[in-house]
Amino acid sequence: MKMKKTQKYQLAALALAAFLLTESGGYVALYHNGTYYRTDTPVAALPAVDQALLEAGLPLSTPQEVTAALEDFCS
Repeated sequence: MKMKKTQKYQLAALALAAFLLTESGGYVALYHNGTYYRTDTPVAALPAVDQALLEAGLPLSTPQEVTAALEDFCS
């Protein structure tokens, strides 16, 4: 199966960061150590700019960055 360009960018971002905030099944999701945690926040409910950020994948380095990003995207 051929990997989409977005998926390649997400994998590269994940290799450089401890966490990756992205989209999974239409919801905001966080990848960490090979596991993903899906939130209850639908990506479609977010502004277009935020949707684009999640589609590309937002690399995060620290738990504090994760907390701030989840508060921004999911509240």
